[in-house]
Amino acid sequence: MKTAVCMKYVPVIARMRFDYEARTIIREGVPSEVNPFDVLGLVRAVELKAAPDDEVVVLTMGPPGAAEGLTECLALGADRGVLVTDRVLAGSDTLATSRALALALGREQPDLIICGRNSTDGETGQVGPEVAELMGLPHVSHVRRLDLSEDRRTAIVERITDEGFQTLECDLPAVICVTEGVAPELFPNRQQMEEAANKPVDEVSCAQLSDDTSQFGAQGSPTWVNEIRLVEPNRLGVTLQEVTPEDAARQIADSVKERLAELNAADPAASSPEALPRYPGVADRSTWVVAENSQDGLAYVTLEMLGKARELTTVTRSEVVAVVIASGGEAHAPALAAAGADRVLLLDNSSLGPVASRAVGNALAAAVERETPYAILFASTADGRDLASRLAARLSLGLTGDAIDLEIDDEGSLVQLKPALGGNVVAPILSKTLPNLVTLRPGLLTPAAVEPGAEAVVERLSAEPFDGSDVRLIGEQYQEDTEGRDLARARVVIGLGMGVAEENVAALVETARSLGASVATTRDVVHAGWLPQQLQVGISGRTIAPTVYIAVGIRGAFNHTVGLQRAGIIVAINQNRRATIFRSSDFGVVGTWQEFLPPLIEELRPVLAELIS
Repeated sequence: MKTAVCMKYVPVIARMRFDYEARTIIREGVPSEVNPFDVLGLVRAVELKAAPDDEVVVLTMGPPGAAEGLTECLALGADRGVLVTDRVLAGSDTLATSRALALALGREQPDLIICGRNSTDGETGQVGPEVAELMGLPHVSHVRRLDLSEDRRTAIVERITDEGFQTLECDLPAVICVTEGVAPELFPNRQQMEEAANKPVDEVSCAQLSDDTSQFGAQGSPTWVNEIRLVEPNRLGVTLQEVTPEDAARQIADSVKERLAELNAADPAASSPEALPRYPGVADRSTWVVAENSQDGLAYVTLEMLGKARELTTVTRSEVVAVVIASGGEAHAPALAAAGADRVLLLDNSSLGPVASRAVGNALAAAVERETPYAILFASTADGRDLASRLAARLSLGLTGDAIDLEIDDEGSLVQLKPALGGNVVAPILSKTLPNLVTLRPGLLTPAAVEPGAEAVVERLSAEPFDGSDVRLIGEQYQEDTEGRDLARARVVIGLGMGVAEENVAALVETARSLGASVATTRDVVHAGWLPQQLQVGISGRTIAPTVYIAVGIRGAFNHTVGLQRAGIIVAINQNRRATIFRSSDFGVVGTWQEFLPPLIEELRPVLAELIS
């Protein structure tokens, strides 16, 4: 059995620096590392070797220096490396990258392809699903457990969703995109690195992949990046030391009240959106919203996306179309109409398979080709990311993943604002193709004003014939409570870090509930098994925008704080005066949470109650 692992050699984001006056990224002296999610995939691939002739091939695309990353992977147990390197590849977006990788993987003919969930420098999970679509293979992403059947012809996986997890299977060959939990994160020692120097590494050029090199690099990329926008620090950075818990509580509570008044004065309309004009029946340059479903009906992010779509139509002057992929989707039509949809397209997937299946993607692609809308908005969720990626690869369209906002420029182009490099910059991305495809991070946008009694035309999409290899849903489990589902729209959130200790987590969760607040956490806490991954905030978790975020015992690594950039006020408690969380906070106190949190909660309780009510 041959397993191919796709790897990216990325800069260490925590070491990146920025010159805010010159508006430039300082790259000099910044080391690189194997993308951490790819390390997990590689370790699991090596663990799955069962026969002497089983082979693990690690493949990367990049400049010659990326060979250093291959050496690390070989030291961790890969048998052979492949470096796709060529000046032609410069400027490749995710689709052009996926084309090169798919062709290189096609040369290898692996039984299993493993990719990391995303790369830390681009924060996108598009490449794996796009490679799968280009190769005509099924895929599963967000995989926390990966096993093979006894005959080693079928992959059996657990896939994390926003509400729990799914158990799925698919016949090999297939593409599996893994995340935390699938394997331990290992690092090679000196002896392993020395032994890796004797393992083979093949270099492959674009000419060896295809006679048509125009499909690679900037020329073959349907998206391009305009001048980046640096995100300048905007936190107040007030930190209290050597004060009593009672004094700290009073000072911070008074400061929070003042800051809330300032934020409300700066954006008084944020809490009361106005009804925007509608253009029903105007299909030219329409904006589609692929609705996200939850146990409780429509997910809140669907309302957020409809609000942004309505805002876009003030420029495009066209209709807003909601696409519902579910059995019994017609029940959502009234709510979608009230939230901004002029037309609702229903796709019953009960006979097609999961939302991210090839069959569903095939049906959606056929509908898009018939109408060619101006833009299609997906949620940056497990299903939304996967479906958007497969659609982009199938129709050769540009796709921006994990955008935080959208604009329309003077030329009528959709500007998709995407955070990059740990959230320290925002990249304005534009597409050369239509429709524009974009996934939007939940919890950051404002729903449109609800219009009770609004009506939408309801149409059904037919399931296109499909008999290829596909994923099969075996079972699905949901979180017992609703905290993960509520987190995206929570006004007050208490974040728990490793500094609270496992035995205190339950009591702190109850404290949050007593306030009516939601709970969030960090990657390390999830790894330790203290809280579920659906509550993780950061680069491999959620982005949230609460009005008040209280960080308790959180170190403040960028992996976490990148998910908090749209938070209104951040308050931190940490006994380490050098904790980086204080640089990302408005107000902080140096001390133990056991001493400082209870009086702070009591002082803030009436303020927070007004926010939550």
